[in-house]
Amino acid sequence: MKKLTSITALLFILSLSTAAFAQTDKDSKKDEMQSYMEEALSKLPEADAQKFRDTMKEAHEKNMAIADRIHGLHDDLDDILSADSFDKSAFLATSKKLREVYHEMRENTDNAFADAAAKLTTQERKTLVAAMAYPHAKHKAQ
Repeated sequence: MKKLTSITALLFILSLSTAAFAQTDKDSKKDEMQSYMEEALSKLPEADAQKFRDTMKEAHEKNMAIADRIHGLHDDLDDILSADSFDKSAFLATSKKLREVYHEMRENTDNAFADAAAKLTTQERKTLVAAMAYPHAKHKAQ
């Protein structure tokens, strides 16, 4: 029974997650996006590229602490779904909190990207847009 509820919880959580958090080919998609970004950054002056990387690395480190909270909330959902009696309000509250924490993580990333992009020239930002266009166009075509 616990295995079934764990699977149910996992499927539910995956449905809440954005594509960035999808489990299917997560590592390969991450590597693919990083390679496009690194290719774009390699076209920038090294000092600017490094500032960009440093800003994004700081956001990643913040997000790692948030990921620990996400894991805890997943555990909480597992406990709620595995309990002898189902507590609907606890389930909904925990699910809502999980969405909020995912949103917080995304905001950290978006804010870091915006801060890093604000320090670039128009042409340098266009270089980043070009690097991000292929993965986006590939997703759009599917």
